[in-house]
Amino acid sequence: MNRIRTYAVSLTAITMCLAVATVPAEDTEQRRQSAHVHGMAHMTLAAEGNKVLIELTSPAASLIGFERAPRTDDERATLALATENLEAGDAMIRLNIEAGCRLETAEIDAGFADSGQGREAKHAHDHDADQGADGHADFVVHYSFVCDRPEALGSAALGLFSGFPALERVLFQYVTAEGQGGAELTPRAPVVTFVPL
Repeated sequence: MNRIRTYAVSLTAITMCLAVATVPAEDTEQRRQSAHVHGMAHMTLAAEGNKVLIELTSPAASLIGFERAPRTDDERATLALATENLEAGDAMIRLNIEAGCRLETAEIDAGFADSGQGREAKHAHDHDADQGADGHADFVVHYSFVCDRPEALGSAALGLFSGFPALERVLFQYVTAEGQGGAELTPRAPVVTFVPL
């Protein structure tokens, strides 16, 4: 558990540094207002040593078509399928094969108080649950990869679009030992190449 918290703290610190370094001050307000846009998700990748940490944040509507706890059997089945797809992190985001990366963990927070997904799905805190009851719930997914050849890490391809057709674009930011950057990924352009400094 401490290991996961250490990774989460490291990812958060790197993400904050990336956000400060790549977003001009005048864009901050616009970005905050557009954080919850249906059809769009945010993904951040941070590589440190042989670890790659990835965070995906998406409106629930972009992944499952609704933004509250499921109410019907069909909605529960949709949520279960989405959770199963997201747990297959190495299919949702494919790091270039030369780096030899493999998925260690996938943690999913569906943003509802009662997602019914058992031990893999993490339940939101009360504040988030209140928002997810009838408001704007977000999925937050954390992936941890370990790589045999981290120096060869050079690109990522999103399989996310094929599993979630309502998802139209992903704003992708990355920090690696070689540099930092970002890209807007779409179903027609799902690959980002990490550009060295």
